[in-house]
Formats: sequence, C-alpha cells, structure tokens
Amino acid sequence: MNAWKLLAWVGGCGFVMALAVAAGYAAPPETPSPAAAPGASSAQPSNTGFAIESEMLTYSAMDADGAAVACNVARNLGAADDKCAPRAMNNSPGVVIVTGDSSALAEFQLWRGDISTMDILTRRANQYCPQQSQRGLISSIESALSGFPVSQAMSVAKALFTTTSVTTLLGGNILDQTLMNDAAGHLRATGVQVVIPDTYMPHSLVTINEARSPFLSKFLALMSARGCVDVKPGDEGAEAAKPATGAAGTNRQSEIAADRDKRSIAAAIDEFLQTLTELEAPAAMPVAPQGAPQAPHAPAISHLNAVMRADGLAQEMGFDTANPTAGDNSPWTVLWLKALESGGDEVASDNLIKGSKTNYTGGTVGTYALFRLNGELECSGAVYDLAGPVVLADIPKFVDASQTAPPARLVGGCNPK
Repeated sequence: MNAWKLLAWVGGCGFVMALAVAAGYAAPPETPSPAAAPGASSAQPSNTGFAIESEMLTYSAMDADGAAVACNVARNLGAADDKCAPRAMNNSPGVVIVTGDSSALAEFQLWRGDISTMDILTRRANQYCPQQSQRGLISSIESALSGFPVSQAMSVAKALFTTTSVTTLLGGNILDQTLMNDAAGHLRATGVQVVIPDTYMPHSLVTINEARSPFLSKFLALMSARGCVDVKPGDEGAEAAKPATGAAGTNRQSEIAADRDKRSIAAAIDEFLQTLTELEAPAAMPVAPQGAPQAPHAPAISHLNAVMRADGLAQEMGFDTANPTAGDNSPWTVLWLKALESGGDEVASDNLIKGSKTNYTGGTVGTYALFRLNGELECSGAVYDLAGPVVLADIPKFVDASQTAPPARLVGGCNPK
C-alpha cells in the first residue's frame, strides 16, 4: 500500500486505530537510567509531601470518627436515642475527656490521697479538742490558722492564694486535641456536660471559693484541729520529773502519754503541710542523640498547685464533703480518646482520551474507652473512616458541607443495658 492510499484509509473508519498505531510508533524506546544498577528494583520512592486537599479530607474523616464516638457515648448515657437525637433527662450526665498523656487523672489521685490524709489526721487531733457546737463553722483561712505556727501558717496561706492554677504541657499530638474537641462538640449537641481538663481545668480562672472547695473544707478542719495538739516545750520533762504515787501518778503518766501522742500528731500534720509547698520535680527526659536538640522539660509545679487544679474538677463534678458517698452515684464518666493514625493519598492519572485527573483521599483511625468513676468499663473499641477518593473540583463541597465524609466505622462494644 503506497503512502497516498494509506492516507486515504486513515481518513476513513480506521482513524482511531491509526492514532493508536502512530502513538506506538512515535514513542521513543525506553532506555534504562544510567544510575540504575543491573537487577536493581524499579520501585520509585513514595511521595511524602503535603496536600491541603488530602488534609481536609483527613479532618472530615476525623469529624466522622468524633461523631460516631459521641453518638455511642450519648446513647450509653441515655442522653440520645438510637438515631443520636438528644432526649431530655432529669439528671444530665457529664463526661470528662482525657487523652493518653493527660495529667488530670494523676492530679485527681493526688487530691484524693490528700483528702484522705487530712481526714485521718483531723480525726486523730480532734480527740484532744474541746467539744464545741460551732466546730467546722470557720469563716476564713486566717481564723483557721490562728493556732498554727506563724511561719508555716504564712507559707501555706501564701501558697493557697498565689498558686491556684498552672498551665502544663500536654503530651501527644494535635490530632489528640482535635479529636477530643470534635467529640466534645458532638456530645454537647446532645445535651451532655463536658469538661476537658487538659485544655482548661474547671474554675482555674476564678477566685477560690472556700465554701465550695472540698480540699479547703478539709484543710480548714485540719488547721483548726492542729491547734488542739500544741504542747509547750519542756512540759513532758517537767511532768516526768515530778514524783507521784497512786492515782496522781497514774494521771501524770496518762498526761505524758497524751502529750507524746499530741507531738506525734502535730509532727505528722506539719510534715503533710510541708509537702504541700514543695515543688514536684519534673519527670526525667531521655537524653537526645548527639547533635539533636534536647526536648524541653515539663514545668515543675507544687503539690498544692496540682491538688488545687484537681479540686476545681471535683467541684465541677459535684463532689461535696458533706456527702462523701456522692461520687459513687455520680452521673459523670471518663472518656479516654486517642488518635492513632491519619493520612491520605494524592493519585494523579493521565489518559490520552480522558485526559489527566487527580483524586484525593484522607482517613483516620482512633481508639476510645468510656469508664464509670468506679473504674467499670462501659464502652471501648476503635473507630476509623476514609473520605474519598474525591476529585479536585469536589473538594469545596467539603468546605461548605454540601458533601461530607461517609459515616465512620465503630468497632468494639458497650455494656448491655
């Protein structure tokens, strides 16, 4: 077939086939890269760059994760129906949201231990206090500290008034904080009370209210009892030097034993108070490799500062010293959240007929656990979602919410009701 006949045939029904053949003939022969060694793998290094389009889809998937966890928690608490619509409740439940490196639980355990210690020491000292119907009705810290050694009283009073809150470094990454905030927003939409202590500890930016503070209530009672166990120096030796027989001798021995017990109780109270103003040493940081920057140390805060932070959380959760068993029936729960993995893909494709196209995806994986205050596990599991693939032209639909990520998959389970 000569050239003219070939052109005439190409102009007919064989045009598409000729294009394909021509494209095949036009393609230059593939030549190996001069840097490639014989037998080397042809796999190219993966692209680890950043694409805001994929990131937007990743956070859309994370929002679906937060909504799924919040719906599951709200249903378990009775605050939402099977379709996650809020329903009215007489006793609104509350959720404390924490993440893996939260300091809130450690501070609350410290607070609980101090409350117990003050109760024990107060009971021991109260046996030497005169019975008064007005006991416990102390109107100010100054009157509570009146029987306490002046130097230590001023130190504790100063600490109470000057170290009421502190900002601590929160471990983890931004996804932990974002997931907590997102789930909290969905929970609030169902009427559930929410606090995130590592973001903002309740009552940190308000003045101390000693009438509502469980810690200060116990503290004031302890300070009042401390004045009942003061023994003048030398009293024990003077009493022991007096010769006595019979009932008088027995009474003096009882007084001497009581004075020793008072000194023991006073020393224990003073030692406890001393720990309140001591700084908690920051945790030891691992040594960075040579040449690498050293990670910053977490700030050191006082023992009293930590328990006063926890005291704000206790007030928000309704703990009351007048009703010490209220916590057993508290409607509050603890939701532990952790963002595990997140990321996406940008896939570009080219076709001679269809042209070029770019698709984006984004997905997240997280885990959660819901606890009662007594430690009973109510729900736990993992949650994950994938948004996409989405073409570039459809990305704005996720911004104006005309398109959303598909519902997240929640695996695990809850305590059957």
